Amino acid sequence: MRQRSRGVAGRFVLAAARGIRAVLGGEFVSTAAAAKKVLVVDDAGPVIILCVNVLQSLGYLVKGANRGEAALDMIRSEHFDLMLLDYKMPGMNGFQVFTEARALRPDMAFLLATAHATPEIIQEARQMGFSSILLKPFSSAELRAAVEKALAEKV
Repeated sequence: MRQRSRGVAGRFVLAAARGIRAVLGGEFVSTAAAAKKVLVVDDAGPVIILCVNVLQSLGYLVKGANRGEAALDMIRSEHFDLMLLDYKMPGMNGFQVFTEARALRPDMAFLLATAHATPEIIQEARQMGFSSILLKPFSSAELRAAVEKALAEKV
């Protein structure tokens, strides 16, 4: 009997695990990653772990935060080139974190990740200034492409 996925995080875990195998197999080589720092903000621990693993394997320096407030504390004391934000989190949502983070670090690039994409959310994210919107579940190749695009736009 086939088991059903346990939601977005479960589907992402499977997609990212496949991507990690591809990364470890040498499929991806990123020259854009040199010394770039990425902060992954998501309330789902497995999503943070997998994004960190994939991005580190590409050469990025990566940290994770499971709440918006923690992410803001981190960027107050440490420089990051890019923030990957989940839209729906307890406490502050991704848009609220973006607004405060942009005021603190106007030179930082931003990506939005969401499983709750409505046309309104996507339009608002674009108007706010997110470089890209990753729809969960996303693959490691999609993550890599979005991160590289966002960082290239900030050069």
